[in-house]
Amino acid sequence: MPYDERVSGLKRAPVLAALSDAALESVARKCKWRRHGAGEQIVDRQDFSTDVYFLLVGTARAISYSAEGKAVVFMDLKPGTMFGEIAAIDRKPRSASIEAIEACEIASLSADDFEQLMLREPNVAVAALRQVAADVRRLSERVFEFSTLAVQNRIHAELLRLAGRPEQRRSQATISPAPSLAEIADRISTHREAVSRELSRLTAIGLLRREKGDLVIIDVAKLRELVNEAKGEF
Repeated sequence: MPYDERVSGLKRAPVLAALSDAALESVARKCKWRRHGAGEQIVDRQDFSTDVYFLLVGTARAISYSAEGKAVVFMDLKPGTMFGEIAAIDRKPRSASIEAIEACEIASLSADDFEQLMLREPNVAVAALRQVAADVRRLSERVFEFSTLAVQNRIHAELLRLAGRPEQRRSQATISPAPSLAEIADRISTHREAVSRELSRLTAIGLLRREKGDLVIIDVAKLRELVNEAKGEF
């Protein structure tokens, strides 16, 4: 990737968006740049590295595996996402692995350089805090769902998450490409058979349909209503 494209790629990261062109170019010069093919591991859970990463191109996934090899999917990462900041802040082992879903280009900044950047640029520090807060809220919501919702309701909640942010939802929403049954199961700690049964039921009652390689939620409001009812939120 040419240098100008690297700088513009960093600019798309919300954490760095407020930096001046000169400050952004300074960050770019300090970054290391790497490419990862689909399926490659970018960061290993429990690794002692402390760099902060910025995903410029491609899609990656935060994931962990049990001793038996069961996958636990935390979230998918899109271009512009910063990750690895927790280890950079507390200098402790990584809390999850990051794997490339498709070919990715990554910029990484050392923990010391990231810390100095936050001290020098308060806007970066505030943006980083907001990202960490958003991650804590999202994970807290998922822990609540795992602890209180039946499997079918966890499937409903995950479909809504995959459909996008609430303000972007209309009467219908398309998840493209459609996740596999196994992927949904890994996200909500269940098995693919349970996901298959519930997606078939939602299709039968007119809430879902498949279109080529996509999954269409036909009535987002109704699906949201089912989730809110299960959570006791009205």
